[in-house]
Amino acid sequence: MSNNTKSIIESLLYIKGNDGTTINEIKKVIKIPSDDIHKVLKEMKKEYDQNPDRGITIEQYGDTFHLLTKKQNHSELSLIYDIKNKNPLTQSLLETLAIVAYNQPCSSSYVEKIRGHNALNALEKLTKLDLIKCTGRAKTPGKPYLYEITSKFFDLFGIKSIKELPIIDKEINIDEFENSFDFFDSNTENGKTKKN
Repeated sequence: MSNNTKSIIESLLYIKGNDGTTINEIKKVIKIPSDDIHKVLKEMKKEYDQNPDRGITIEQYGDTFHLLTKKQNHSELSLIYDIKNKNPLTQSLLETLAIVAYNQPCSSSYVEKIRGHNALNALEKLTKLDLIKCTGRAKTPGKPYLYEITSKFFDLFGIKSIKELPIIDKEINIDEFENSFDFFDSNTENGKTKKN
């Protein structure tokens, strides 16, 4: 491991911006084992978080690592960055997103069965927001499209795995689901204080 490993990783995280970077991408730049990269990222995050003079931190969402601004600086940064735009996730979109998250992969007809009305518009909007994606077609009659959540979903909710979602019994508690994230503190393009 070279002396400038952390510097290279920090530069890579910076230029990747909103997309973030993965262990495999880092390995293409720095030829060291995955476990060593994880260790370096953990050390970097600890150094950022423990130093009050640093305004950045590293967070992992799904398989992707992001260089983010620290949340405690949010109020000051909001003075010059417009982060008070309307949250694009309406009640209808949140319900649809929750159904997909808890039942993926699922078809539009499955979403409609739970919600009681047409889901195509909501699925289209969530796809444009890059929170869900089409992953193929079902083998059932009509071969409907199947939808799953994306890495942006993990980013928005600040979780690493679908297992970290709130446990629900029979029906989705949309209030509990909605309260598990803050759209404007997320790393999404709409919520993140951009670095470049």
